[in-house]
Amino acid sequence: MNYKREVIDIPNGKGEIIRFQMNDQNSLTGQNMRDLSEILNEIKADNSKRGVILTTDNPKFFCNGLDAENLLSTSRDKLIDEVGGIVLLFGELVKFDKPLITEVTGHAMGGGAVITVASDFKYMLDGKGRIGFTEVNVGLPLPGSFIDRIKMCVDPRYWAEVCLEGTTYKGAEAKKIGLIDEIAPTPEDVRKIALKKLETLSKVPSAAYRATKNTLNGALLANLDQYKKDTIKSFEQLGVVDNLLEAMTALKEKRRPVFK
Repeated sequence: MNYKREVIDIPNGKGEIIRFQMNDQNSLTGQNMRDLSEILNEIKADNSKRGVILTTDNPKFFCNGLDAENLLSTSRDKLIDEVGGIVLLFGELVKFDKPLITEVTGHAMGGGAVITVASDFKYMLDGKGRIGFTEVNVGLPLPGSFIDRIKMCVDPRYWAEVCLEGTTYKGAEAKKIGLIDEIAPTPEDVRKIALKKLETLSKVPSAAYRATKNTLNGALLANLDQYKKDTIKSFEQLGVVDNLLEAMTALKEKRRPVFK
C-alpha cells in the first residue's frame, strides 16, 4: 500500500493525513502517482473533507523523486508515460482546491520538491533533509508548469540556481529563499504547525476558499494542457532519454553519470 490515510477531526468537518510509504525512498512511479491523484480527487468530491496534510513516517525521505529501478525497467517507448506522470500529478495537486499542506520531514528531491511547491502551505524539518528541483541534473528539462509555480513563491534572485543548477537546500535555506514557509526543530513541531494551519483554514468558508484558490492558480490551470504538450516535446529532444537513463544507471551503480 503506497499511502496510509488517516481521517482526523477539525473544525467544521474532517481532514485527512496522507502518509507516503511507497518504498525505502518514497520514490515515484506512474502507478503510485496515479493512485495519489485518485485519492485527491476522491477527497475533493467529499464535502465532509476540508483539507489534506501530505507527510511520511520515513525518517530520511519525504519523497526522493522518480524511481530509478522503475525507469530502467521501462521500455523506451513507455518512458514518457512514467516521467510525464509527475507533470500530470502536479496538475492534479494544483486543481485540488481545498487546503493542501505538506510536511517535508526528509529529503524532497525532484518529484518530492514538485509535490511540495504545489501545496498551499509548506513546512520543513530543520534537519539534514534537503529539498531541490534536481531534474536538470539527471538530464530532464524542467517543465514550464514547475517553473511558473516556483516563480510564485521563490525570491526572483534565486530562480536561476533553483531551476538551472538544481541546487538543494536545507530547511533554513529553503525558508530564506521562499521555497518553504516555515521550519521546525522536530517532526512533532512540524505536525503542530501543519495541524494549526489546517484547523485555521477549515474555519474559512469552503466555497470562498476554493473559488479564491482556483483564481490564484488561474494561469497555471489554464495552461495545463499546453504544459503537457511542451513536456512531451522536450522529452523528445536529442539526448534527453539517453541522459536520463545514464543518470538512473549511475545512481543504481553508485557512480558519477557520464552525460552526452
